[in-house]
Amino acid sequence: MMKHLKVILCMLLLVATLPSYVYGADDAADLGYRVDITVTDSSGSPKSSFDVGENIFVKLSLAYTGAGKAPVYGFQGKLHFDSYVVKNTSVNMQKDISMNYSDGDINYVYLDMTANGKDDEIMKNIGTAVFQARNNGTFDFSLSNFLITNKDASLRGIEPFEDVQIVVGSGVKEISKSALYEDIEAAKAYLASVTIADNPKVIYYPDFWYTTKSAQNLRSAISKAEAVFENENALDTEISKAIELLEIAFSNFKNSKIVGPKRWVITDEDSNASNGGSNASSGSGGPKHQLNYTVNASVKGGNGKIADGFENQTIRATTSATIRVIPDEGFETEYIIVNGEKFIGRDIYTIPEISRDTTVVVTFVRKTPFTDIAHDDWFYFSARYVYNAGLFTGTSETEFSPSKNMSRAMLATALYRMDNQPSVKFADVFSDVQSGRWYSNPIIWANESKIVNGYGKGIFAPNVSITREQIAVMLYRYAESKGLNLQSEISTLSFKDADKISAFAKESIHWAVSKGIMNGNSDLTLNPSGLATRAEVATMIQRFKELE
Repeated sequence: MMKHLKVILCMLLLVATLPSYVYGADDAADLGYRVDITVTDSSGSPKSSFDVGENIFVKLSLAYTGAGKAPVYGFQGKLHFDSYVVKNTSVNMQKDISMNYSDGDINYVYLDMTANGKDDEIMKNIGTAVFQARNNGTFDFSLSNFLITNKDASLRGIEPFEDVQIVVGSGVKEISKSALYEDIEAAKAYLASVTIADNPKVIYYPDFWYTTKSAQNLRSAISKAEAVFENENALDTEISKAIELLEIAFSNFKNSKIVGPKRWVITDEDSNASNGGSNASSGSGGPKHQLNYTVNASVKGGNGKIADGFENQTIRATTSATIRVIPDEGFETEYIIVNGEKFIGRDIYTIPEISRDTTVVVTFVRKTPFTDIAHDDWFYFSARYVYNAGLFTGTSETEFSPSKNMSRAMLATALYRMDNQPSVKFADVFSDVQSGRWYSNPIIWANESKIVNGYGKGIFAPNVSITREQIAVMLYRYAESKGLNLQSEISTLSFKDADKISAFAKESIHWAVSKGIMNGNSDLTLNPSGLATRAEVATMIQRFKELE
């Protein structure tokens, strides 16, 4: 039986990008932390036993140990759970903690880029993850690899974690289907984590790869196993056979691994040893060797450059590599892409550990002209994105007005621009939308595209502030018009006010939440009838565009 798979919520910290300080006035030398997991039901009562279908709320928080206290400048860690027994439905984090979804994982990033750090607010509540109990079983919520840094960028001591055991239903898994599910998830996770290539020229020991054909064989076996798992009437014999065939296919795939060739270089110490120098050591079994990798950085799209000396580096294995970039005047770093994985851009970026030949691609983006948004605002990157994509303009030449409510006409206009502003023949559809207004063509287009219907009786209300559930509906209908995947990955919503969602918006909100476009508030509510600011809508639109 394959090893039990746990889905991991990864919070990635780029420690080395923090400035190097001596201890600040508040950075006590013997300060330590404790990370706590609190599990409750929807009422906030601590609980460890849940019924199938019930919502589970998991809160992470920090507490000081030792003497003194100091602001938190960054942290990372992993929260583990059993994805067969429970399913994650939403995550509500502090606003400065970035979040994105990727292949069933939820990634968090917290790195303070100011001189202040986070103190009591983030200590009391890192965030809350919401789960739905889906199958009978028993498992532990657990933490691993947790690191915390203060202003001096050094690591702080953390007390051992206490796992929290959870029982769902009878507490006993349905053996056959549970085993099949775990095998499917393990095979999919492994396949997603490895390199698939044919005759690669830049993979060296200890890295490895698998051929396209071997990957296709495993994917085929996974698809057949999934069909059996989804069949509610599958017999035990069919499930057992599916487990057997998938395990054979998985084993064959892992055995087809191709390890890259070794590439060694002799160190100065080795040269002395081989020449009979004083560094030679008897009985060493030959000279020691050191493995090096190349780190090649380049710019995509222009508007900046890699600083001299950082374009092509040779780095000793398992050590870090730093890339320094210089944007052109009026531009800033957009993304740092390391071996295909995208990170928020910074002018100095450190890769914590080099374990293969590494390719770094840097993109730059034009700065916004807005004086009312700052680089450390939680919505900054989304505001920059919608501005540079031509989806939003400012409310003036120098103001973005992030806290201003978004109107119905504004969102229709943003979607119209997203569709490259097709030609529109004005039609007298709504009595309050006259020809020649800045929003006339967008609203007529949105109506013709079945994205908006208005309030009835020929009323659209272009200047009325749009609600969160109306945003979800318009994005859902736009996605539908473009043939995008509309399948929701969750069956129920865990928000306290889920019953307040209007009937016309339920399907759209399920979809928006499951795709990570829309998140709840820190009090575990969705506020479907609440109004949305331009900053919030910019963030939702960027998340939506990243789905395409």
